Amino acid sequence: MTDCAEAVRDLVLAIFRLAVCDYLGLSYGHDSPDRLRRCRRPSAAADAGLFLASAWAAHLADLAGFSSELVWREARSRMKVMSHAVANDLADQELAA
Repeated sequence: MTDCAEAVRDLVLAIFRLAVCDYLGLSYGHDSPDRLRRCRRPSAAADAGLFLASAWAAHLADLAGFSSELVWREARSRMKVMSHAVANDLADQELAA
């Protein structure tokens, strides 16, 4: 892989990392998601979801050599896990009160 192709792939991966973090509502650190906190307006999650499911995302991922469908499926799966964890934490707090 040439230096230029590698730089393009890294840029596309960064776009997807940021979109997934926006979708999940995570802040983004240097090379990985940071702590769980509200970091953007709620519409950013909707915009990120629209991007991740779009033909544009599929095209970019194809150029970089990976599957946007896999990224979108994993993001939705992580959202379900996070939603269940938040619901369990709220239930635990209610029981403790």
